[in-house]
Amino acid sequence: MEGDFLEETKYCDISSKEICEFTETLKSREVIDTIENIFNFVRDEVKYRFDYPCVKASETLKKKIGTCFNKTNLQIALLRKAGIPAGYGVYLVHREILKSILPQDIFTLVNEPTIHVFAKVFIHNRWIGLDATVDKELFETFYKNSDIWNHEKWDRKGEILLDKFFIVEDQGLYANIDLYLSQPPRFWTDELIKKANFYIEEKIKEKRVENVKNN
Repeated sequence: MEGDFLEETKYCDISSKEICEFTETLKSREVIDTIENIFNFVRDEVKYRFDYPCVKASETLKKKIGTCFNKTNLQIALLRKAGIPAGYGVYLVHREILKSILPQDIFTLVNEPTIHVFAKVFIHNRWIGLDATVDKELFETFYKNSDIWNHEKWDRKGEILLDKFFIVEDQGLYANIDLYLSQPPRFWTDELIKKANFYIEEKIKEKRVENVKNN
């Protein structure tokens, strides 16, 4: 089974030039250091913004933006290229986790419950969930005063996950979710993605101005 979690897929394109070259910049002698480097990069250097699920890991690496699907897929591609077994954890979650980062008209289109994907890595003889969805700036702007997400330094032992209160069902661990990623978007269009990302950008700008005033 472990071999399945090291394989390339259509969207987890670990043999692409971009993934191959960038993985080398994050690899370390110690496996635990490599895992931490990849987690930190994907969480904070790849900003949470809306995009279609059907995006290859190499494309997300170029864009440096993505949703939980895109960021997880990139994280797994980098881990697998480094020789570290990694898979897709899938939750059904309350759509409330997206409420603060979406305009109301778009939020009403989101399924209840909705799908959330995150990376799991095999280390210390067990699977550990390392959810790199929410970057620091997004956390500071939208989630700092909520219980939904945290933004803590990984202790290199335990898990970093969405608060259990918002999880409706744990749907398990998968080596390949290409079939799901390939499905046509239920309601997303280029226009809606642009509007949702503009909303996030404007709120972040407001937060920056507020921080400057307070300092």
